[in-house]
Amino acid sequence: MRRDLFTVVQLGASFAFIFSAFNSQGLIEVAVLRKKAETAPETGITTNSGYYSLSIIYFFFTFFNLVVPSIVKKLGSKWSQIIGASGYLFFMVTFLYLNVYLLYFGSAVLGAGAALLWAGNGCYLVEISRKNKMERNSGIMWAMLQSSMITGGIFLIYVLRSGDLSNSFTFIYVVFSAVIAVGILVLIFMPNNPGQYVSGQQNEEIENNLEEPLIPSDILESTAPPQSLGEQVRSMLAMSLTPNMLSLSVLFVYSGLEMTFYTGVYTSCLSATQFLKTFSDLVIPYNALLIGAGQIFGGIVTGALGKALKLRSQHIVFLAFVGHMVAFILAYLSLPSDSTVHSTDAPTILAPSLNLTLVISFLLGISDALWQTQIYVTIGAAFKDDPVNAFAIFKFFQSMAACISFFYSSFLFLPSQLLILVVGCVASTLFFLKVKQSIHETIGGIEAVREREI
Repeated sequence: MRRDLFTVVQLGASFAFIFSAFNSQGLIEVAVLRKKAETAPETGITTNSGYYSLSIIYFFFTFFNLVVPSIVKKLGSKWSQIIGASGYLFFMVTFLYLNVYLLYFGSAVLGAGAALLWAGNGCYLVEISRKNKMERNSGIMWAMLQSSMITGGIFLIYVLRSGDLSNSFTFIYVVFSAVIAVGILVLIFMPNNPGQYVSGQQNEEIENNLEEPLIPSDILESTAPPQSLGEQVRSMLAMSLTPNMLSLSVLFVYSGLEMTFYTGVYTSCLSATQFLKTFSDLVIPYNALLIGAGQIFGGIVTGALGKALKLRSQHIVFLAFVGHMVAFILAYLSLPSDSTVHSTDAPTILAPSLNLTLVISFLLGISDALWQTQIYVTIGAAFKDDPVNAFAIFKFFQSMAACISFFYSSFLFLPSQLLILVVGCVASTLFFLKVKQSIHETIGGIEAVREREI
């Protein structure tokens, strides 16, 4: 296996460990803290503390994205990920000493760490990618990352078969903390300079068959002095006002809204729907398994399967659009409108059933994976000269949307939230196609100029 491909797999493995814990806890956090509000009122936890915690995470995630590019450029993409992942570990540990103020502080630390982790991840992935391999690499990493939903779901099923969320609370969060620590250890053993394997400096097998790196070597080897905070913010603002980035911002916002829905709102609705109580707390891990299966299949579609079927970005986005629209319609028909805010037995158009929720979960998982991988590919193609700023802008808009969405999820009923998602899905598809056309025209113009020069 080529060293650069091995490093992509290593990166995916580290994120699989980290997010097998974080994504799994995100699925149960609202339900867990609702139970703690009843059984441990001395902690200060309320029925909406789960939503507030998630909103704080994405609030700090949002605004740390304004300063994180300069930090990533100083620390390097590898160590930015390590330090950022440590924030996830701290957050998990706060649940072992549960107190409302410590929970919210831990949420803020995680939000800041997430900005570092994801900006570093996007930059690292671009650095390690050869030209025309970004889609493959992002698909591999995304499939491995989302395998965490499978492992997390299996773990929760194992735990909840012998107890409930309240009784297993401490054990669950001890395991989550340990798993994140393993993910951080994997990150520590990754190469400090992944670009050397792409350029062939450390890979004798490809010396006679080099492929062009996605990031030009002069950018990777640049020794320009780091920007000040003010210069960094102005640089991000200038990039955010370019036509392509303005169009992509619509997609970034939508990705935050739909991520909020499948990682927290949807599972809290399942937990609050009385017709599903026959499955007790197990309804959440069952659906986690199907979300994870959808995510993995989505990663395969954009990777090896997409290449075999010769799927273009436009085809993949169309599949994502259809998957999300069907999922939103089924959720509207089968879940009580007030299930976002409290336990309910309100009537629905379609009777809620475990099988139907699993179908919705699979569609949410595969559609999210298709959107996310196309975001990575498009950023890599359109902003390869400055990927750190581009990924920071992406995470800024995504996390801002998630912050707002988790906040209004504490009082906004399900139909209103689904309407927002439908509008966002339509707008994102149209703007994505606009950006892809712009990139295609730009590349075509550059190639035409080269031909004339020759």
